[in-house]
Amino acid sequence: MKKFILALFSVVVLMSVRNNVKAQYLYYEPASKPVSIEAGWYKASVKYTNTRTYAKGNYTLRVKVEYGKVTAIDFGNGGSVHTGYNNEGYNYQGGTLTYEKDYKGEITGVACRVMVSDSNGIKYYDVSF
Repeated sequence: MKKFILALFSVVVLMSVRNNVKAQYLYYEPASKPVSIEAGWYKASVKYTNTRTYAKGNYTLRVKVEYGKVTAIDFGNGGSVHTGYNNEGYNYQGGTLTYEKDYKGEITGVACRVMVSDSNGIKYYDVSF
């Protein structure tokens, strides 16, 4: 009889513990916030400076981002500057993105400087978006 009461008591305790245990859900939260932006075309504010002619201007242009760098700037009129081989004989340098973040680590702004040099001097494109 003692064994039966002990077994019954054990079953009651186990069932009450089981009923009081609530399922715990695991929520995925990345260990760190994104440190870069996705590759693609972005609308950006571009400040242009020509060191030879002292020409300056501010434009809204499309820029191409790949591997954490601005690799192309589209002028919207069929013209562009880009990394890699080109027929115009210019040298494209820079474009590495820097990120502005808020207190939560979220990216709030992106900026870089592209330098294009050729026989006509050096041109700077300060890009932000």
